[in-house]
Amino acid sequence: MSTKISLLFAWLLLCLNVHGQVQAIEQQFTVAQDGSGDFRTIQEAVNAVRDHSQIRATIRVKNGTYREKLVIPAWKKNITLIGENAEHTIITHNDFSGKDFLQRDFTGNTKFSTYTSYTVLVQASDCTLQNLTIENTAGRVGQAVALATEGDRIDVYNCRILGNQDTLYTSKDGRNFYKDCLITGTTDFIFGEATAIFQHCTIQSLTNSYITAASTTREQAYGYVFLNCKLTANEEATKVYLGRPWRPFAKTVFIDTEMGGHIVKEGWDPWKGDNMFPEKEKTAFYAEYNSTGRGANANARIAWSKQLTREEREKYTIENILSGWVPGKKLRLQPSGIPDTSFSVKGSYLHEITRHPNIRIADSTMPATVQVVRNVAYRTTPGGKKLLLDIYKPKKRGKTLFPAVLMVHGGGWRSGNRTHNNTLARQLASKGYICITADYSLSTHALYPAAVHDLKAAVRWIRSHANDYGVDTSRIAVLGFSAGGELAAFVGATNGVSKFEGISGQNDGSSTVQAVIDIDGTLAFIHPESGEGDDSRSISAATYWFGYPKAERPDLWTEAAPLAHVSARTPPFLFINSSVDRMHAGRTDFIQKLDAFGTYSEVMTISDAPHTFMFFDPWLEPTLARVSAFLKKVLPDGKRAVSRKAGRIKAAPVSGSFLCRGYRYKVPGTGRCRRRIFALRLRQ
Repeated sequence: MSTKISLLFAWLLLCLNVHGQVQAIEQQFTVAQDGSGDFRTIQEAVNAVRDHSQIRATIRVKNGTYREKLVIPAWKKNITLIGENAEHTIITHNDFSGKDFLQRDFTGNTKFSTYTSYTVLVQASDCTLQNLTIENTAGRVGQAVALATEGDRIDVYNCRILGNQDTLYTSKDGRNFYKDCLITGTTDFIFGEATAIFQHCTIQSLTNSYITAASTTREQAYGYVFLNCKLTANEEATKVYLGRPWRPFAKTVFIDTEMGGHIVKEGWDPWKGDNMFPEKEKTAFYAEYNSTGRGANANARIAWSKQLTREEREKYTIENILSGWVPGKKLRLQPSGIPDTSFSVKGSYLHEITRHPNIRIADSTMPATVQVVRNVAYRTTPGGKKLLLDIYKPKKRGKTLFPAVLMVHGGGWRSGNRTHNNTLARQLASKGYICITADYSLSTHALYPAAVHDLKAAVRWIRSHANDYGVDTSRIAVLGFSAGGELAAFVGATNGVSKFEGISGQNDGSSTVQAVIDIDGTLAFIHPESGEGDDSRSISAATYWFGYPKAERPDLWTEAAPLAHVSARTPPFLFINSSVDRMHAGRTDFIQKLDAFGTYSEVMTISDAPHTFMFFDPWLEPTLARVSAFLKKVLPDGKRAVSRKAGRIKAAPVSGSFLCRGYRYKVPGTGRCRRRIFALRLRQ
């Protein structure tokens, strides 16, 4: 009975562990009407998103006209909905106030109302819409909403929001942000209670009427704010008001906005005839600053509107208006889906040649003893992207099994490609190693920890295909440069940590590595020595990778540091560093942790070398020599009868001592293992 209880308890723990792994994965879906995606309708994809997820889900929608009444309910937060093209990815419907409801709505009404006429309703918080057309095609039949928002922190980019009366309903008191959008309509076509910024948007009036009808509450500091927008009209619209107050404390401000001649000289209307609120002009706040164009008539505006002073205008920052939320910076950055080719070996050479005139790009000739197998698919990501690798291996094999080295390219987790490691891979393969250069998910397509999942999958792939290429599965190392060095260090430091393996069902086999070579890759992001996360001039590479600035998600930045995961399972490390100190942030602390576990490490620092030294002579040769010497030391060759059992290495004597209990050396003549391998670190 006790055995059965123990087995049941173990099974429950396993289920909880698997569930925890799944929860940590970013969901990505594709919608395509032709069946080439995960779903044919957008609503199906929204329904598939995990409820109350703390991890962002990305839904990519291929071009097409989607005739849907789409709802993103409150419990489906953290969704990004990205269309393939704003003009050709269309969500459309045609309900309107007064139209017969099929049965009854939730209030018991038999007809649609303004509030139920929407084409798209976003009730959830932290949702992003991008590259979409959202339209209500009911025509000029009264209130007919295209997009309605109810959640907080909703941002909309490059979308076309099309309708007539009541096109955009920003209901409730959440925060909205619209950038580079086209919004069209007739009467009150931007209306509601939310605090909303419209930046670089085109607002097009289709007939003589009113653009805005804000219902801002007394407690809100800001209502609608238009920044650097453009107000246009078709030929029919010649007399259009900037707005009228739906409720007494309506707030609407236009700043640096170009106004066409269709805007009336008075600018604003008090909405007379509202018996419930007869004198709204006394409490509403309508203002402008630096309006331009034919419709900009500051001296002719109605007396109860306001022209902001320069000092007052300075208060209208995005951070102030949105109460600390800065879309795309303070909350999250989403993958653009557009490859970044900014980092290249040639570009690095042109950058460094002025400071190091004697350097040259290292010879990439293929040694006669090496052959290559190219473009081997090793994984398909959850987002549907096929990842490839190239295999450089000795031509002469026989029955010899070779150690393998997975090589991870740099490029700020955002740029670069596997070919950047070709030269080092060819030269190292000529010394008796099977070198695998691999793609992985860059931040332009998937955020942390997607790249980690990919590389651990690559290690598992190497093991599962060991017989095909002559790999000794007990001798697998991972090597990386720059961002690739950080990733290589992370893969090694998290040996045996199931959390970082990736989605369930793809983690058959072991992703454990027996050695790590970190070439100028940081080991800690939040650290006195670290230069990552400075977004003061431009968004840093790490911020793009995490999707959050350091101050917003320090827990994420800490978790992604290899330094946070050093354990007894962490293998020997070789650190090869340039003269750029910030590129080895956390190295001293990392080595101290390795020492505490008795794990071997070496440090090679190349004085006066730039960060990209490994691509150039005269630095490639000493780098190659040190890598080869290190691997021979920590991964004894097959002639010494190396075997692995239960995660432990046993080997014949090597120079008077031998490896035991993982990576600790046995003290000659004692039969016992030392706590540390070497007291003296090797430095150059």
